[in-house]
Amino acid sequence: PASSTDGKYSGLNPPDVSVTNIDNDTAGFTVAPTSGLTTTEAGGTAQFTIKLNTRPTANVTIPISSSNTAEGTVSVSSVTFTPANWNVPQTITITGVDDDVDDDNVNYTIITGVASSTDTKYNGLNPSDVSVTNTDNDTAGITVNPTSGLTTTEAGGTATYTIRLNTRPTANVTIGLSSSNTAEGIVSPTSVTITPANWSNPVTVTVTGVDDFVDDGNVTYTIVTAAATSTDTKYNGLNPSDVSVTNLNDDVAGVTVDPTSGLVTTEAGAQATFTIKLNSRPTANVSITLNSTNTDEGVISPTSVTFTSSNWNTPQTITITGVDDDVDDDDIAYTIETQPCVSSDTKYDNLNPVDVSVTNRDNDVAGYIVSPTTVSYSESGSPVTVNFRLATEPTANVSFTITSENTDKGTVSPASFTFTPANWNTDQVLTITPVNNSVDDGDFTFTVTTSDATSTDSKYNSLNPPDIQVTCTDDDVAGITVSAISGNTREDGTT
Repeated sequence: PASSTDGKYSGLNPPDVSVTNIDNDTAGFTVAPTSGLTTTEAGGTAQFTIKLNTRPTANVTIPISSSNTAEGTVSVSSVTFTPANWNVPQTITITGVDDDVDDDNVNYTIITGVASSTDTKYNGLNPSDVSVTNTDNDTAGITVNPTSGLTTTEAGGTATYTIRLNTRPTANVTIGLSSSNTAEGIVSPTSVTITPANWSNPVTVTVTGVDDFVDDGNVTYTIVTAAATSTDTKYNGLNPSDVSVTNLNDDVAGVTVDPTSGLVTTEAGAQATFTIKLNSRPTANVSITLNSTNTDEGVISPTSVTFTSSNWNTPQTITITGVDDDVDDDDIAYTIETQPCVSSDTKYDNLNPVDVSVTNRDNDVAGYIVSPTTVSYSESGSPVTVNFRLATEPTANVSFTITSENTDKGTVSPASFTFTPANWNTDQVLTITPVNNSVDDGDFTFTVTTSDATSTDSKYNSLNPPDIQVTCTDDDVAGITVSAISGNTREDGTT
């Protein structure tokens, strides 16, 4: 009502005026930006902001989440706006996640959920989502460590290396393993399978040296890692690095002769043996010729041996047989010579094995074989004979004389013997002839003596043959024989 001193107007109430205020506010959200954001698997971040477009009449809460937490995460799970801070942008940080998979760059979404509020203008209102790209930092690959410098030995020494994937596969990855030279080294296992669960755990591979028994020096070979097989296309067909390995040689070309000394044969034919084998497998046949330095003392069988790549380490036996030389030459040392090897294997060709020393035991004793050494005859009987020969072959002529101590009872013929290396074992005959002395002197024993031998063979020189004992039976009897008397004598002197 009006107020005035004019009584006409004072208290007069004009009509009210109805007015409409046109609202320019619309409940909503400003999300900026909603696209083009990039995170990285190395942990790189991106940000966006949210604010309300109008002051709410009550708190407004918006849930925030990632559509793929394997690619990116958000710094808060929700934001709340009040009537006091409604127009202050709230910043949300997105952090890239490393999934260890070579999956290229991956798009994902930060989901801004439906708002909740007792302000009906905002309750149920859904802000725009934010699209993000997570930049991949994973590259499918296979790490083999180390790929060189490994050493095995022919004594069975081992070496190891590891295999691991560089990224998590989406399926099992299998890699075959093999040795380029199984005569030098073998690999275990022969394949490895890596799963999405154990992809980052290195798998240990063991390489074991093999003894090829060949003197071939240190040999380099390769452990071949085959191309991977997998339903993960990033790994299927991926070929890891091969591994270079050196197998250290422990074989040395050589010939073992056993024994090389102390062997004994005898002139009675006793044998001795030794063996020969190679110390390493040859690449070609190896022949060794053998010979005795004195075949008058010992001979061998066989006279040659041949070793192949199959029988190289099987000892071959050589038999030595003593030879009787019929000479009293004492024990004789001789040698079985092993000639240099003959082979197209350069490691063995001209390699000279150790010779073998042998002693042949002598079974000969210088002496005489005289038969008989005792004889007897009658004075009027026939001559008797005695055989002489040497017990062993002399190295020079052997001569001695023969003498009867009593030529009245017996004579000898010849008066001397000479034996040569050619006739030493041929009997020479001594004839003892009785002498009839017509004396009744009884039986008589005497000696046919042999002198010391003369020879340049020291075994026979001055060696005296046995003497011969001779018994001569007397056939004379003392007595007077008167012949028969016939006729008469006469006084006239007739006899």
